[in-house]
Amino acid sequence: MAGNRKRSWKIYPAWGYEKEIEDLNQASEQGWQLVNGGCFHSSFVKNPNVRYRYQMDYGRIDDMDRYIETFREQGWEHVHSTYNKWHYFRKAYDPALPEEAYEIFTDRESLQEMNNRWARLALIIAVLLAGFAVYYGVRLIQTPQLPLLIHTLAFALESGLLVWGWTIMRSPDPNRSRRCGSAFLTAILAVIVLGAVAGMVLSSLRPHFKTGQGGGALDEPMVDSRWADFEVKYRDNYFLDLDFASDAPMTFSVLDEAGQTVYTQTGTSFREENIRLQLPAGHYCFSISCETGYRINCIIQ
Repeated sequence: MAGNRKRSWKIYPAWGYEKEIEDLNQASEQGWQLVNGGCFHSSFVKNPNVRYRYQMDYGRIDDMDRYIETFREQGWEHVHSTYNKWHYFRKAYDPALPEEAYEIFTDRESLQEMNNRWARLALIIAVLLAGFAVYYGVRLIQTPQLPLLIHTLAFALESGLLVWGWTIMRSPDPNRSRRCGSAFLTAILAVIVLGAVAGMVLSSLRPHFKTGQGGGALDEPMVDSRWADFEVKYRDNYFLDLDFASDAPMTFSVLDEAGQTVYTQTGTSFREENIRLQLPAGHYCFSISCETGYRINCIIQ
């Protein structure tokens, strides 16, 4: 039974649906008939006794029964509809009929209206993704760090990909399917997915905690009192929010695992956000030297 079924994992962009139709027609000619279609994978059943020509439509359908019946009256069998509003139809192939008999849209205006329905949605999503790219880009300028760079590039690439598809769908041409290579699109999507995953993983690996302490009059001065150990998993810019005050000058430091100072600040009071620390991977801690009462709060991220 398994030999009578197969799956295809080809990726088709919405603006390359003609290429998907072409591949479905070729599969049918080879005896593989569509069961479920989709932009990422399709499933087929083996039946060499029939041959079909396939077509696709796009759009939100309020009355699905009436919609399917309308196509049935024109000789089209409804095969499958996807969650993202693509609808697959087929018609038994008769070599005696002209190619026009297998066109689901009888005029260019109807075809372009279908293209425009997807193009409008794509443009809305592209604008939203561009907004995310701008948001992360602004944050990247304010606090340069690797996860923000990856998120910015990923959203910009996604937006650019949809804008490219929008321009093609708005002005279709006979060579459109040749501009939508599955290998190229797969590579682009892989970059986007891997970038998004890498951004999330790198964000999760960053130290992010808030800590503080304080004390009244000290019995004896504190010298290099170490606390709040944290680990840096990869080299990048990290940002420190620091707020302290004391009755006499105190010294706050960030030390690496060898005890070397990577940042220090001395005074009776200090407050600043987003202090950039360029840190390689390793273990770090905070250190205080103080002679009198003090309070201190800091955030590292």
